[in-house]
Amino acid sequence: MPLFVVTHRVPEQVPTGISRYTFVTDGVESAIAQAKAAAGERYVTLVGASVAQQCLRLGLLDEIQLHQVPVLLGGGVRLFDHLDAAVDLERTRVVEAPGVTHLRFRVVRVESAAAISR
Repeated sequence: MPLFVVTHRVPEQVPTGISRYTFVTDGVESAIAQAKAAAGERYVTLVGASVAQQCLRLGLLDEIQLHQVPVLLGGGVRLFDHLDAAVDLERTRVVEAPGVTHLRFRVVRVESAAAISR
């Protein structure tokens, strides 16, 4: 499975294993375009709050899947911080299981903070 890593610097040592790493230094839009080209008809999945936030702002995110567990963490990058936009979501699936609730949303619309304050 190819992995596209958005970064400012390509590491000197690349992890070894079955995945093929491509380090993208020219932005998230380029990384998404490359990942879509490699995926063909398959889905492109994002991992990480910062990249997801950038994709939401750029209108590149079609769907959000959350896996909610009953644990509160005291640190890290919050998934929905720094959006500077209102994001309308449509819930498309909820699956409850022991210890986790799986949520799936379609991104309906992203509206800038400037448009909201009018």
